[in-house]
Amino acid sequence: MKKSNKKRVSILTRNTNETKINVKVELDGKGKNSISTGLPFFDHMLEQLSKHSLINIELRCIGDLKVDAHHTMEDCGLALGNAIKEALGDKKGIRRYSFNYLPMDECLTRCCLDISGRPWLIWNVFLPNISIKDIETEIFREFFQSLSQAAGFTIHIENLYGKNTHHIIESCFKALAISMRNAINIDVRNSTNIPSTKGTLIGNS
Repeated sequence: MKKSNKKRVSILTRNTNETKINVKVELDGKGKNSISTGLPFFDHMLEQLSKHSLINIELRCIGDLKVDAHHTMEDCGLALGNAIKEALGDKKGIRRYSFNYLPMDECLTRCCLDISGRPWLIWNVFLPNISIKDIETEIFREFFQSLSQAAGFTIHIENLYGKNTHHIIESCFKALAISMRNAINIDVRNSTNIPSTKGTLIGNS
Protein backbone atom coordinates (compact mmCIF):
# COMPACT_ATOMS: atom_id res chain seq x y z
CA MET A 1 0.00 0.00 0.00
CA LYS A 2 2.77 2.49 0.92
CA LYS A 3 4.99 3.44 -2.01
CA SER A 4 7.57 5.89 -0.67
CA ASN A 5 8.79 7.58 2.51
CA LYS A 6 12.16 8.77 1.18
CA LYS A 7 11.16 12.41 1.58
CA ARG A 8 8.50 11.79 4.22
CA VAL A 9 5.94 11.13 1.51
CA SER A 10 3.39 8.34 1.40
CA ILE A 11 0.83 7.23 -1.19
CA LEU A 12 -1.89 4.85 -0.09
CA THR A 13 -5.00 3.20 -1.48
CA ARG A 14 -7.73 1.75 0.74
CA ASN A 15 -10.63 -0.08 -0.90
CA THR A 16 -13.48 -1.80 0.93
CA ASN A 17 -17.14 -2.50 0.19
CA GLU A 18 -17.97 0.75 1.99
CA THR A 19 -15.33 3.20 0.74
CA LYS A 20 -12.68 3.63 -1.94
CA ILE A 21 -9.93 6.01 -0.88
CA ASN A 22 -6.73 7.33 -2.46
CA VAL A 23 -4.48 9.52 -0.34
CA LYS A 24 -1.08 11.14 -0.66
CA VAL A 25 0.69 13.06 2.09
CA GLU A 26 3.88 15.12 2.04
CA LEU A 27 4.86 15.95 5.60
CA ASP A 28 7.38 18.63 4.64
CA GLY A 29 4.94 20.55 2.49
CA LYS A 30 3.30 23.96 2.46
CA GLY A 31 -0.25 23.00 3.31
CA LYS A 32 -1.38 22.47 -0.27
CA ASN A 33 -4.40 20.23 -0.59
CA SER A 34 -6.94 18.66 -2.89
CA ILE A 35 -9.79 17.03 -0.97
CA SER A 36 -12.96 15.34 -2.17
CA THR A 37 -15.06 13.09 0.08
CA GLY A 38 -18.59 13.93 -1.05
CA LEU A 39 -19.08 15.82 2.23
CA PRO A 40 -18.31 19.52 1.64
CA PHE A 41 -18.10 20.47 5.32
CA PHE A 42 -15.76 17.54 6.06
CA ASP A 43 -13.68 18.52 3.02
CA HIS A 44 -13.36 22.01 4.51
CA MET A 45 -12.18 20.57 7.84
CA LEU A 46 -9.55 18.41 6.14
CA GLU A 47 -8.41 21.46 4.20
CA GLN A 48 -7.94 23.23 7.54
CA LEU A 49 -5.92 20.27 8.82
CA SER A 50 -3.65 20.45 5.79
CA LYS A 51 -3.34 24.24 5.69
CA HIS A 52 -2.35 24.70 9.32
CA SER A 53 -0.17 21.59 9.68
CA LEU A 54 1.67 22.46 6.43
CA ILE A 55 1.16 18.83 5.37
CA ASN A 56 0.30 18.57 1.69
CA ILE A 57 -2.73 16.28 1.42
CA GLU A 58 -4.41 14.83 -1.64
CA LEU A 59 -7.42 12.72 -0.72
CA ARG A 60 -10.25 11.24 -2.78
CA CYS A 61 -12.99 9.16 -1.23
CA ILE A 62 -16.06 7.53 -2.76
CA GLY A 63 -18.14 6.29 0.14
CA ASP A 64 -21.57 4.86 0.85
CA LEU A 65 -23.12 8.23 1.64
CA LYS A 66 -26.52 6.75 0.88
CA VAL A 67 -26.17 5.06 4.28
CA ASP A 68 -24.69 8.02 6.18
CA ALA A 69 -21.38 9.82 6.66
CA HIS A 70 -19.96 7.38 9.21
CA HIS A 71 -17.96 5.02 6.98
CA THR A 72 -16.58 7.85 4.85
CA MET A 73 -15.29 9.86 7.79
CA GLU A 74 -14.02 6.89 9.77
CA ASP A 75 -12.23 5.35 6.80
CA CYS A 76 -10.71 8.69 5.77
CA GLY A 77 -9.26 8.87 9.27
CA LEU A 78 -7.80 5.38 8.90
CA ALA A 79 -6.35 6.06 5.45
CA LEU A 80 -4.92 9.45 6.40
CA GLY A 81 -3.51 8.10 9.65
CA ASN A 82 -1.83 5.18 7.91
CA ALA A 83 -0.34 7.49 5.29
CA ILE A 84 1.07 9.84 7.94
CA LYS A 85 2.48 6.90 9.89
CA GLU A 86 4.23 5.54 6.79
CA ALA A 87 5.57 8.97 5.84
CA LEU A 88 7.06 9.40 9.33
CA GLY A 89 9.17 6.27 8.87
CA ASP A 90 11.24 5.47 11.96
CA LYS A 91 10.41 8.93 13.40
CA LYS A 92 14.08 9.77 13.81
CA GLY A 93 14.62 13.40 14.76
CA ILE A 94 10.98 14.42 15.25
CA ARG A 95 10.03 16.64 18.16
CA ARG A 96 7.34 14.07 19.07
CA TYR A 97 5.37 16.15 21.60
CA SER A 98 3.31 19.27 21.11
CA PHE A 99 0.32 21.10 22.55
CA ASN A 100 -1.53 24.32 21.84
CA TYR A 101 -4.61 26.34 22.72
CA LEU A 102 -6.61 27.33 19.66
CA PRO A 103 -9.05 30.25 19.96
CA MET A 104 -11.80 30.69 17.40
CA ASP A 105 -14.17 33.53 18.11
CA GLU A 106 -16.15 32.53 21.23
CA CYS A 107 -14.57 29.10 21.70
CA LEU A 108 -11.24 27.77 22.93
CA THR A 109 -9.88 24.28 22.28
CA ARG A 110 -6.77 22.56 23.57
CA CYS A 111 -4.93 19.76 21.77
CA CYS A 112 -2.05 17.77 23.27
CA LEU A 113 -0.24 15.31 20.99
CA ASP A 114 2.34 12.57 21.44
CA ILE A 115 3.62 10.73 18.37
CA SER A 116 4.13 7.75 20.61
CA GLY A 117 3.28 4.75 18.48
CA ARG A 118 0.51 4.11 21.02
CA PRO A 119 -2.96 5.09 19.80
CA TRP A 120 -5.19 6.80 22.33
CA LEU A 121 -7.87 9.45 22.04
CA ILE A 122 -9.29 11.61 24.80
CA TRP A 123 -12.21 13.58 23.36
CA ASN A 124 -13.76 16.03 25.80
CA VAL A 125 -15.82 17.97 23.28
CA PHE A 126 -19.48 18.89 23.60
CA LEU A 127 -21.17 19.82 20.33
CA PRO A 128 -24.44 21.76 20.84
CA ASN A 129 -26.05 20.70 17.54
CA ILE A 130 -26.69 17.05 16.67
CA SER A 131 -25.92 17.62 12.98
CA ILE A 132 -24.15 20.02 10.69
CA LYS A 133 -24.48 20.00 6.90
CA ASP A 134 -26.11 16.53 6.93
CA ILE A 135 -23.36 15.08 9.14
CA GLU A 136 -24.22 13.79 12.61
CA THR A 137 -21.79 15.65 14.81
CA GLU A 138 -20.99 12.57 16.92
CA ILE A 139 -19.23 11.12 13.85
CA PHE A 140 -16.44 13.71 14.13
CA ARG A 141 -15.14 11.85 17.16
CA GLU A 142 -14.91 8.71 15.01
CA PHE A 143 -12.65 10.52 12.55
CA PHE A 144 -10.24 11.57 15.29
CA GLN A 145 -10.42 8.10 16.84
CA SER A 146 -9.57 6.33 13.58
CA LEU A 147 -6.79 8.83 12.79
CA SER A 148 -5.28 8.22 16.22
CA GLN A 149 -5.58 4.45 15.82
CA ALA A 150 -4.00 4.29 12.38
CA ALA A 151 -1.26 6.87 12.94
CA GLY A 152 -0.32 5.58 16.39
CA PHE A 153 -0.85 9.00 17.97
CA THR A 154 -1.89 9.81 21.51
CA ILE A 155 -4.32 12.72 21.08
CA HIS A 156 -6.10 14.67 23.81
CA ILE A 157 -8.62 17.20 22.52
CA GLU A 158 -10.71 19.31 24.87
CA ASN A 159 -13.06 22.14 24.03
CA LEU A 160 -12.80 24.39 27.07
CA TYR A 161 -15.75 26.55 26.07
CA GLY A 162 -17.78 27.55 23.05
CA LYS A 163 -21.33 27.88 21.74
CA ASN A 164 -21.17 27.59 17.96
CA THR A 165 -20.93 24.01 16.69
CA HIS A 166 -19.13 25.01 13.48
CA HIS A 167 -16.52 26.95 15.45
CA ILE A 168 -15.98 24.15 17.95
CA ILE A 169 -15.45 21.49 15.28
CA GLU A 170 -13.18 23.73 13.23
CA SER A 171 -11.14 24.64 16.29
CA CYS A 172 -10.57 20.92 16.96
CA PHE A 173 -9.18 20.36 13.46
CA LYS A 174 -7.03 23.49 13.61
CA ALA A 175 -5.71 22.66 17.08
CA LEU A 176 -4.72 19.18 15.93
CA ALA A 177 -3.10 20.69 12.83
CA ILE A 178 -0.90 23.05 14.84
CA SER A 179 0.14 20.28 17.22
CA MET A 180 0.95 17.97 14.30
CA ARG A 181 2.95 20.70 12.57
CA ASN A 182 5.15 21.12 15.64
CA ALA A 183 5.41 17.45 16.61
CA ILE A 184 6.48 16.15 13.18
CA ASN A 185 9.10 18.86 12.74
CA ILE A 186 12.72 17.73 12.86
CA ASP A 187 14.58 18.90 15.96
CA VAL A 188 17.97 20.02 14.65
CA ARG A 189 19.55 19.33 18.06
CA ASN A 190 18.35 15.73 17.98
CA SER A 191 18.02 15.04 14.26
CA THR A 192 19.84 11.68 14.26
CA ASN A 193 18.03 10.18 17.25
CA ILE A 194 14.64 8.68 17.96
CA PRO A 195 13.12 10.72 20.84
CA SER A 196 12.53 7.82 23.20
CA THR A 197 14.62 6.10 25.88
CA LYS A 198 13.35 2.82 24.40
CA GLY A 199 15.04 3.67 21.12
CA THR A 200 11.80 3.09 19.21
CA LEU A 201 8.44 4.76 18.66
CA ILE A 202 6.83 1.82 16.95
CA GLY A 203 4.53 1.11 19.90
CA ASN A 204 3.78 -2.26 21.48
CA SER A 205 7.27 -2.22 22.96
